Amino acid sequence: MKKFFLSLLFLFSTLVFAKIPERAVSTAHFTTEILLTIGAEEHMVGTAYLDNPILPKLKNKFEKIPVLSNKYPTKEKFYSVKPDFVTGWKSLEKPKNLGPREELEANGVRVHYLKSLEDENIETLYMDILELGKIFGVEKNAQSFVEKMKEELKAIEAKIPRTKKKIFAYDSGEKQPFVIAGKGMGQFIIELAGGENITAYLPGSFGNSTWEKIIIGNPEYIIIVDYGDDSYESKVKYLKESSPIKNLKAVRKNRFIKVSLAGVSPGVRIVDEVKNVARALHGIDL
Repeated sequence: MKKFFLSLLFLFSTLVFAKIPERAVSTAHFTTEILLTIGAEEHMVGTAYLDNPILPKLKNKFEKIPVLSNKYPTKEKFYSVKPDFVTGWKSLEKPKNLGPREELEANGVRVHYLKSLEDENIETLYMDILELGKIFGVEKNAQSFVEKMKEELKAIEAKIPRTKKKIFAYDSGEKQPFVIAGKGMGQFIIELAGGENITAYLPGSFGNSTWEKIIIGNPEYIIIVDYGDDSYESKVKYLKESSPIKNLKAVRKNRFIKVSLAGVSPGVRIVDEVKNVARALHGIDL
């Protein structure tokens, strides 16, 4: 492949890639699905850390790429595929995982993170997808997908009733609930689907609340984030049988809404997750 220089001006920062990555590794579910969706699979040599089953429409592409690990691969396994590019959560840089950026880049691996990990809003996600399209030389695919997302979300928004339903969005935790907070894709999904997040006062995309505040908030529905070994079913069982909110009406009436962690991360599932939540809240056909 001929070398070329690609300079991307993005939110006041410039990234320069000497060439299109040929041996990319994705270490997060959401980045894996973005890359497969925009047609970058021929440039991928490994994936890792799935939170949920891969989207059925991406399964054939996914199965052609080696899965290096169910979580983070060892450094030995990672370098065995001779990567030249890595993306995913920033935790990949922890010493126990793949090591710091300086070490990765010294070994010829370019490190790329989505801006929407820090600035989690839908416009930044659109820009992230377009940027990956440019990096991998699949700009038209990325542009087409972003335009489709915009059209679908606009159509959904037009059908959502104005009356908001109060939501408790539970991720995990027993001593204190770890919840979807006031920023990020989870909050965006709740708002667009016609919900009011009772823990939106918390900063960031996720945070710790208290059971007392959840009881005072008296939610009408409970969103439960499903992933890995910490399953939806086990969380429902805990909330119904032994949690401090087991007597809330939403719990007694089984008003639970299952969402995937991949769905509330900055990725390609946003539209489907908005539809999922909106149907549960309002009983509308989308």
